[in-house]
Amino acid sequence: MLYVELVMSVDRIGDAARIAPVREGEWPPAVVVAHLADVDEAVWHARIDLMVEALETGAPEPYFDNWEPDPVATYERYRDWSVDDAVARAMATRIAFVTRLRGLTPEQYAGIRGRHEVFGEMDVQAVVMAVLAHDEEHRASLLLT
Repeated sequence: MLYVELVMSVDRIGDAARIAPVREGEWPPAVVVAHLADVDEAVWHARIDLMVEALETGAPEPYFDNWEPDPVATYERYRDWSVDDAVARAMATRIAFVTRLRGLTPEQYAGIRGRHEVFGEMDVQAVVMAVLAHDEEHRASLLLT
């Protein structure tokens, strides 16, 4: 499992956000980082919980729509945050997510599944890879010159 990579990814995004310029018409770097914390909570953590619940109750695999935040609400919520405050929040939510993954039983880890409208069949590894890909997409956007 890529637990360390999940945490280090937030650290790398923080480094990128600290040197990234504010670009006209785009979220400031702190908002980008805070958005990752929102996604950890509202999407990744919640989806693991739904997959575990389905496995334990015998319910069908959950189906996940592609989720996009409200860009205006996200900006309004975090526009006055510093990059360091956003990184602290993102690190806290990421550590909570890793803790949730580490708390899965071997049966849960091997057995939970969900289906995503874009990514298709998802298990724990697929969720982790989606998290890291999403992180990298935003890190790269911060580094564009």
